[in-house]
Amino acid sequence: MKKTGKKTKLTVADLLKTPSPVASPAADSPAIFKRAASSSKGAKRGSRVALATSTSPPCGHRAPSNISDLRNLASSGVDDLKRRIDRSHSEILKDLEASNSRLHKRFKMQNQAYQQVMDEAEKEYKKVSERITESRDATKSSYEEFMAEAQASASRACKTSIAELSQSFAKAIDSLRNRYGISSN
Repeated sequence: MKKTGKKTKLTVADLLKTPSPVASPAADSPAIFKRAASSSKGAKRGSRVALATSTSPPCGHRAPSNISDLRNLASSGVDDLKRRIDRSHSEILKDLEASNSRLHKRFKMQNQAYQQVMDEAEKEYKKVSERITESRDATKSSYEEFMAEAQASASRACKTSIAELSQSFAKAIDSLRNRYGISSN
């Protein structure tokens, strides 16, 4: 650059030079490659995370002066991005495995609880079934006893009562014959 008095004029050669470390191309790079930083002082609720506007290159790096330096810088940036993605991927996998493990434990506990409820219900069903069977058997035996007593009573009534009735009728007929003087032939 040529310095003439108060103002400096830029020449084409000055524009073709690589930028200084102060004016880094990171300010012109897409937002995805910039680090996000949250402002803690004076930040209001619901405020968005501000993008970093640092114009200096990362520590340990200098501004690329030729294509191979730019290629190396891009390669290291891509490698760093790959490491971040791999780290994020492994963290996501760990979270997924932990969540899966928690779900598996919860499923196992609920399955055991359901199995226990089913076992208790089966035991209750067996108890009720046994009670019904016992009640049916008791009803059947009491019916059989009742029928046997009824038949025995009817049989006794038939044997004794009919014989007694026939004897009493025979006596009554004999007394009527005697009263009216009828012979018993």
